[in-house]
Amino acid sequence: MSETLAVHLNRDRLHSIEAPDSFETADSFVIEIENHGEAAHAHLRLNNGLAEVASLPSGNHYIRTGAVSRVPVSVHDTGPVRGTLTVATAYGSETHDIAVSVEPTAGKQTVEIDESLIQGSNRSRTTTRSSNTTSTTSTGSSSGRSASRRASSQPSSSHHSSRRSSVGQSSGLDTPVLLGGTALVILLGVGLLFLEGIAMFVGALAVLGGLVVAGYLLLY
Repeated sequence: MSETLAVHLNRDRLHSIEAPDSFETADSFVIEIENHGEAAHAHLRLNNGLAEVASLPSGNHYIRTGAVSRVPVSVHDTGPVRGTLTVATAYGSETHDIAVSVEPTAGKQTVEIDESLIQGSNRSRTTTRSSNTTSTTSTGSSSGRSASRRASSQPSSSHHSSRRSSVGQSSGLDTPVLLGGTALVILLGVGLLFLEGIAMFVGALAVLGGLVVAGYLLLY
């Protein structure tokens, strides 16, 4: 939106001109002329360096009573340039000069940032990066230890499985022979039971031992 330079005619007295003594702009602007009294002619003129970078559509303007006239001023160069805008009325008997500055930064606010805030932000980012690095290292170490424990447990499991397999195979090969021997011992013990004295006692022990061995083989 273009800057506006306000000019008041006939507000204080007849042919009076009220306007600021200086005006700054970074681009084209508008002269807003308000007539508070009887109809009047206003003459506008650009002087000095302002005439080199700006232009008016017309220098003479007729403003009726209570009317407002808006006159655009086209600025072709952002400067910096300084010049004068002259407002005249009553056929030049009343004039008012306005010092106009065309500045690229006019109307723009400069924001100053406290250096302590920048340093605090940098420290915060550094702390965050350090925390992330530590977390990543800890996670990697934990994963490595878990993998090592899993790797070490696998051979142990394989060893137990192999041992059980070998025991099973060994038992499978020896079972028929042991069962046959056990049956023979039981039969011998039964035969001795029919004898008297020591033979009967030995036969009873043989039968009992055979039953124990047979039970063990059946269970394992």
